[in-house]
Amino acid sequence: MTPVVTLLRAGLLAGFALIGVATGVAEPAKISCRVADNLLAMQGRLDRATLSLKGEDAFRVLVIGSSSTAGVGATAPDKAYTERLEQDLSRRLAGVPVEVIARGIGGETAAGAESRMAREIAAAKPDLVVWQIGTNDAARRIAVDVFRETTLKGLAQIAKAGVDVALLDPQFVPQDEAAYAPYLAAIEQVSAAAGAPVVHRYAAMRALTQAGGADMLSRDRLHMNDIGHACVGSLLAEALGRKLAPLPAVAEATKRS
Repeated sequence: MTPVVTLLRAGLLAGFALIGVATGVAEPAKISCRVADNLLAMQGRLDRATLSLKGEDAFRVLVIGSSSTAGVGATAPDKAYTERLEQDLSRRLAGVPVEVIARGIGGETAAGAESRMAREIAAAKPDLVVWQIGTNDAARRIAVDVFRETTLKGLAQIAKAGVDVALLDPQFVPQDEAAYAPYLAAIEQVSAAAGAPVVHRYAAMRALTQAGGADMLSRDRLHMNDIGHACVGSLLAEALGRKLAPLPAVAEATKRS
């Protein structure tokens, strides 16, 4: 594995790692992150990303987002969800090396990500962009119409760069469900309009929490803890893996190599 982490992410981890320390919950390895198949389904297409799997180079995933993408809440850099994504997607896409490039800025809204989108894509040259979006817009009560239009502008920039994109919606914040609902709906509307698949982090975390699983949030009740990071990384890898290369196709490609 060859993780690529920004200096900004490293600084945030140094400043905020204590958020996820000693929460008194079970170790991530002992928690089941399995969710129903309908929560792993993604509408839309990732045709260009799928074609890139046939090349000899590593499959490069650029993850753009806010504090969770920066690793805040994880007790160590290797416990961030982007690290779990790299590990699990590498196993899921048998024989295909995977490199995940995390570009997270704490507190960033959709507008901030949109403003740097073209620059980040030009620097990383990814095969796929994952845009972690919506948490801070909901927390700051950014006008939903503004959020929707900003997201569409960002998706247009990604399309112009010739790269596929999947949206990763907010984490589940149980004490503030009503505030998040309009932004989740807006993400679904944007997905339908632009054909961008959505990975349903919010619904998956909600289902796991309500099924009696371990708490996935840190003491601040906003950022994910180690368990949250582990489960979201696993969810994202499984959802993307199913979309990019169904298991029979992966097995057949491995036999031919």
